[in-house]
Amino acid sequence: MAEKAATIDAKSFKAALDRYPALLKSITKPPKEGQLSLEELDDFRYNGAPMAYSLKTGRTMESSDVAKLVEWKMRHGVFRPGFAGRVSANDNETIAAATKDGFAHYAQKPSDISGVLDKLSKPLKGIGPATASLLLAVHDPSNVIFFSDELYRWLLHDGKKVSPKYTAKEFEELFSKAKSFMSRVKCTPIELEKVAFVIIRESDPAPAPKEKKASSGLPRGRPKKPESEKKVKAPSGRGRGRPPKASTGEPKAEKGEPKKRGRKPKVEEVEAKAEDEANGEEKEELTATPASKKRKASATPASSAKRSAKKAKA
Repeated sequence: MAEKAATIDAKSFKAALDRYPALLKSITKPPKEGQLSLEELDDFRYNGAPMAYSLKTGRTMESSDVAKLVEWKMRHGVFRPGFAGRVSANDNETIAAATKDGFAHYAQKPSDISGVLDKLSKPLKGIGPATASLLLAVHDPSNVIFFSDELYRWLLHDGKKVSPKYTAKEFEELFSKAKSFMSRVKCTPIELEKVAFVIIRESDPAPAPKEKKASSGLPRGRPKKPESEKKVKAPSGRGRGRPPKASTGEPKAEKGEPKKRGRKPKVEEVEAKAEDEANGEEKEELTATPASKKRKASATPASSAKRSAKKAKA
């Protein structure tokens, strides 16, 4: 049974606070390559970030450090897929402008918590009231608490499992309750966060490991059907493979002869070519006759009479 926030005394509170390092170590998983461990992120959240961005320094925040705080929030509390990607889309200029405006409003109106959260969250992607409260808690660690699930359950609902809606109104109620508690127990906001984390985590039952299904002993995959259930295909009467081509009656080209490309000549073209070849043979015969025969064949009667007259004179 978890100790209730309304009845816990300073001694029990201190004992729970002392158990925080061991509990954190027990839930820390080995980080991925290039990733900080949960213990390193925790040290940044509670020591490094407040030293760098407290109201005493007057500095605005950088996107890399905001991303580091968001990573701590997810691994320390409830993991939400896609949350870190949306936050990392904010550039340095946007984050610097939002934190400068929000912290300036807090300096002027520290009681207007809702207005401060609006200025820290609305200009930024992926930042809601809960994450905005984390930025404000880093800025003023002596007075402002972070809107964590564990603190919300312990202070407002006696440790019962409830899911907050993460609204500014809920944080205002939590902030007011935290101030009353810190005044009674004499602790800081950071100490209050850690004790709430310890008490809620220790009271929640450990998640039961998933039971492995017992092996059936059957091989993997779909079981084979018995022969009686298999469908028998009726023979189609056709042989396997591609059917043979119908014979065209043309002789096949011998091996080594180059195949002629292009379309096959039509019958009319073949006959015309044969006639042309026949005419060509006749032309060759005509051109093969001797020149003397050509001259005799081409001689006219007048030329023959002239040659006879020349012979008579001689």
